[in-house]
Amino acid sequence: MFGKIISAVGMACLLALLLVGCYEDRGPYTTADVKEKLTGKYPDKTINIRQNGKQTWECWFDELPEAVFQVWVGRGSGAPLPMTYSMLVSEEEEVILTYYLEQYQKEGGVLDRWELNGEILDMQFHTQYSSMAGAAQAAEQLSALFAWIEGRPFAQLAPKGRYHFQPELPWRTYSPQFHSFQETVVHGPRDELEAVLEALENSVKKYYAFYCLPCDEFSPIELEEYAVKNWPWTPKPRVRQGEEILPPELLAGIGLESGVISYGGLYTLLTRLDSDVKGTAEHFTVTGADGHSYEFSYSFWEEKEMDWTNNRTITLPVWYHLRDGFPVCIEDETDWIYRGPVVDLDAGWNIDTHDGRFHFYMPFLEITGLRASWDAGQPAS
Repeated sequence: MFGKIISAVGMACLLALLLVGCYEDRGPYTTADVKEKLTGKYPDKTINIRQNGKQTWECWFDELPEAVFQVWVGRGSGAPLPMTYSMLVSEEEEVILTYYLEQYQKEGGVLDRWELNGEILDMQFHTQYSSMAGAAQAAEQLSALFAWIEGRPFAQLAPKGRYHFQPELPWRTYSPQFHSFQETVVHGPRDELEAVLEALENSVKKYYAFYCLPCDEFSPIELEEYAVKNWPWTPKPRVRQGEEILPPELLAGIGLESGVISYGGLYTLLTRLDSDVKGTAEHFTVTGADGHSYEFSYSFWEEKEMDWTNNRTITLPVWYHLRDGFPVCIEDETDWIYRGPVVDLDAGWNIDTHDGRFHFYMPFLEITGLRASWDAGQPAS
């Protein structure tokens, strides 16, 4: 037993020594260390270094003397043991980038739709786009900046731009914000403007086509062409009416994301099935295949408090629909595919039928009479 204890202690010491080797806590750094670090990153540039503190230095490049940046000693931590180590930290990228952005605007360049976030340009919150009108202007501003900075020293540090699409209805987001769309388009200095604009257009088309909403910037034909191309419903999922597998052509173009369709997509499907549906994609009523009456509307939502991380609560909009006049929604779900104006193809949950009973409710099956599965065999019963 004693030998095993010694062996275990020895192994622990060896591990600690190995970690110390990996995470060396160095003594004071020198100006030569700073020069070595910067020369390694910029071997073809002339570097000037002036120590202005015990372990801090002011630095600049001959090619850009106006952009003076700091180098200092920072600390990092290692794993699996809680060890720390020292390292040189330099801020030349942020300083040079900030200098160029300020200089560009002093010379008349416009970037009022952008703000610097670390080393990337983000669309400002109030200019996040929900249409191409704002996005195209932001793209033109960024392209003009890239053209101005090209050929200048350290042009390789030019920032990328990140566009954020911000529509009204919830869409593929895990954020506890009502208007927060996580799909982004990135625009770099080498990207063709036409390709960036096409990506931005696709975000707009995708949203309006998924929810079957009218769009001022794209015609119904353009939205339909986008939808058919991007939601072909083949080879999966398989959708059955009884034992018959429905042809993908009947379903093509109905927006299908993360296994859900929108209220508007449900309306389109019911129309194609010749159901007795009344209204529009934005607000309609129908008698389901189960004989119950249903009403859907994008205006059917209310704010609810839900549990969030770190024992916090958040307030989110939760959409519902009416079943025999009673509201039906999923409680305590922050993901858009549960709380949004969408219907899951193969999910269900218990609901109160308001007659003293509870019912395991599968809305897609009960309303349409269809079953969906993603495997090659028979659908789940």
